[in-house]
Amino acid sequence: TEDTEILDVGCGSGILGMLALKFGAKHSTGTDLDPCAIDATHENMDVNGISRDQYRVMIGNIIDDKEVQDQVGYDRYDIVAAANILADVLVALTPVVVNQIKKGGIYITSGIIEEKEETVVEAVKAAGLEVLEVNHQGEWVSVTARKN
Repeated sequence: TEDTEILDVGCGSGILGMLALKFGAKHSTGTDLDPCAIDATHENMDVNGISRDQYRVMIGNIIDDKEVQDQVGYDRYDIVAAANILADVLVALTPVVVNQIKKGGIYITSGIIEEKEETVVEAVKAAGLEVLEVNHQGEWVSVTARKN
């Protein structure tokens, strides 16, 4: 909807956040560890006609950098996506980003190798989120959960 706020952790070139905007989200925020993500995202924004006030991208580790956490904001996001991030990183990430998700907000992780499904599902539950669905595609898994 037009007031939806998206956070894409490990945004890379910003595609997920931009797709959300194209589908009617109000604002996207992306974080990444790679400094190249800013240029890549800005380039994609220019190509797709997305303005700087619609999408904010920042470099830093949201897991252990309080400044990044503060800049991203708390209890703010309707959807937090963490795609194609290693399961062990998701275990550390999930209890942190639960603070960024609004009550009733959705947490989506995908690109999880099948052997790590239980590890990620347990981390999601341990962070106090309700698992809504676990989807399989070949050897890959995605987990969708809600903050109640």
